[in-house]
Amino acid sequence: MANSDPNGAERILILAPTPGDASLCERFLRQAQLQPYICADTASLCGALAEPAAALVVADEALRGDAGTCIREQFAQQEEGAALPLIVLTRRLAKASVEALDEDVYGHVRLIERPVNSTVFVNAVKMALRERRQQYRIRSLLKERAEHIAQRDEFLATLGHELRNPLAAIMTCSEVLHSLDLQAPQAGRCLQAISTQSAQIKRLLDDLSDVSRIARRKLSLQSETLDLASTLQEVVAQVQSTLDAKRQRLELAISDVSMPLLADATRLRQVFANLLVNASRYSPAETRITLSAHRRNGLAEVCVGDQGAGMSAETQARIFEPFFQAPQGQGDAQASKAGLGVGLTLARSLVEMHAGTIQAESDGPGQGSRFRVTLPLQTAPQTEAGAQQRTPDQAPSRPRRILLIEDNLDFGNGLKRLLELRGHDVVLACTGPDGLSAAESHRPDVVVLDIGLPGLDGYQVAVRLRRLAGFDGVRLIAVSGFGRDMDRRRSRLAGIDRHLVKPVAVPELEAAIAGP
Repeated sequence: MANSDPNGAERILILAPTPGDASLCERFLRQAQLQPYICADTASLCGALAEPAAALVVADEALRGDAGTCIREQFAQQEEGAALPLIVLTRRLAKASVEALDEDVYGHVRLIERPVNSTVFVNAVKMALRERRQQYRIRSLLKERAEHIAQRDEFLATLGHELRNPLAAIMTCSEVLHSLDLQAPQAGRCLQAISTQSAQIKRLLDDLSDVSRIARRKLSLQSETLDLASTLQEVVAQVQSTLDAKRQRLELAISDVSMPLLADATRLRQVFANLLVNASRYSPAETRITLSAHRRNGLAEVCVGDQGAGMSAETQARIFEPFFQAPQGQGDAQASKAGLGVGLTLARSLVEMHAGTIQAESDGPGQGSRFRVTLPLQTAPQTEAGAQQRTPDQAPSRPRRILLIEDNLDFGNGLKRLLELRGHDVVLACTGPDGLSAAESHRPDVVVLDIGLPGLDGYQVAVRLRRLAGFDGVRLIAVSGFGRDMDRRRSRLAGIDRHLVKPVAVPELEAAIAGP
């Protein structure tokens, strides 16, 4: 029975004993703004039962004829937990026989005595509709649960595979060492293999631990001022042996211009090491991998490119999901058994914790991939002496009370931290309604808000903020991934003063905060 799709499944099927009864039932339901579907005969009913429906209304005598046979056959094909609600219109004398209907066949049956009372009838149909919607909700949750279980099982199988390989190498080398003079060349090779494979196990376990800590909001950054170019050179030294193992050539294009960041050096090395190892893993031997870094519009932009498996549009859309693995066939044999699917998830979270962005790009399967990371460059807060000479893009000297409304917690916390380091008093809210509540309690000078908020979007939040008493002069700044002309026009109409597009450079944001 084709009733598993809730979309368009609000139809109430009706097989009434006479055209007059059918017309009456239809009128009752339309007055209640429900969707009746009148079946003129048994053939029409059988066809309608093969499509999604919310409930079935029949007269008791229909259950004893050809229509009853069709209903029983269709109901017998229903999946468990998906019984179509059945409403039977019955005469008093037939009521006792109808009450004996087999619930194993028909499920829960509602009886309505004829002549039909409109209120009783409509209430019975509405109850059936609620029951049907609940069925779909439960089935959706069960499907989601089954997908999570399958994903967990696949992850555990992959984890077992990824741990067994290095462990097998370590155990084999240990056995060899027992039979060798430790000064022999082969002993040195075994020791190197043990070191390499142990590091691989440690990396896997560290990634798993970090993903878990980020999910529980337990991972914090230890920020310091650092130079991006130096950090990238350290990463290159860290992964060089991985590239050498596949005889891959790494081409560097790192700008000589200073690129200072306020960042956690360990976590940034983790991000770029994951990207380079990922590029190596999904590329054939003896191919080229590129690493570039430049200043662009007040941001540091780092790009890791390869000549490997590439990605379909679907893979690009899902590549940062936890435990996602690209379908087999989008890479060589080495890539098809690669990793746990947590490295890119971790990289995205760590980049967003630094108030940056990461994007995956590819021209398609077999065309290679590029991962582009943008990070805000460090700009020192202005001193009183320098405040008079600052340009419009520099930071203002006066701290502000800022309300930040952002549903991406990693990005929101990263941006909050950067603003606080510049002397601002920042409160973070993660939804539109929470932002409106925080606005009344925090009384900010400036509101920085995302547009793509769930439920109540940024435009609606801005309109409601402007209606609050005393908020006429509050500066509203959108920081959003939406940057089309129509998005900017909507921002102006909603009362937003500035519309900035992610990734946003800190000087640009500071200039927007300072106004006008």
